[in-house]
Amino acid sequence: MIKCVLPDKLERIENAAFYNTSLTGTLLLPEGLKYVSGFAHTKITNVDFPSTLEEIGDDAFYDTSSLMCEISLPASLKSIGGSAFSASAIRGNLVLPDNLETIGHWAFRFCLNLTGSLVIPDKITSIQYGPFSYCGFNGTLTLPKGLVEINSEAFEGTPFKGELNIPKSVTIIGTRSFAYTTFNGTLVLPSGLISLDTDAFRGCWRLSGIVEVPEDIIVIPSNLFLDCTG
Repeated sequence: MIKCVLPDKLERIENAAFYNTSLTGTLLLPEGLKYVSGFAHTKITNVDFPSTLEEIGDDAFYDTSSLMCEISLPASLKSIGGSAFSASAIRGNLVLPDNLETIGHWAFRFCLNLTGSLVIPDKITSIQYGPFSYCGFNGTLTLPKGLVEINSEAFEGTPFKGELNIPKSVTIIGTRSFAYTTFNGTLVLPSGLISLDTDAFRGCWRLSGIVEVPEDIIVIPSNLFLDCTG
């Protein structure tokens, strides 16, 4: 299969619909489409998302190594599923729409060609495990003011620059959530933090200054600041 013409009245493309086919070239998704998945392991080189799209499903463009383009996500988008773009070759800046409410686990994991800064939209209250781990972002990270949870491996191994500003609303920081990142300056932990997990800041060698552990923390987990030599 080299090309597929999609009908104008299409509203959904379900999981694995075109999985592991030889579909190639630019993928033109029709206006009116609300949900897309099913293009993992294809050979598409570009994708044009419609202004009506609300959800990108699990594994939608997983491991599309030929998808070497900058993607433009529509303002209508509310959800990005687990592993949606993981291990794909998308590149350049990633702008997440303001209406985005959920980002699934490993959504952009191993997207090594993404660059620049990353802004997490204000409607996101929980960052699932590993959505931006081992990406290529080399600018700053901006987290939303209402963020409550930062789960395991959220940003592990991604070379962000600048200071890490964790919102005061955050109560949970998961295992390896910021391990081996390259933030610099002083780390301020939120006063309302109730859970810190193992290896959370492991290998963050550029952090410096004084770290104050919040009063409600009753356990300092293993390897929390291991190899933080700054």
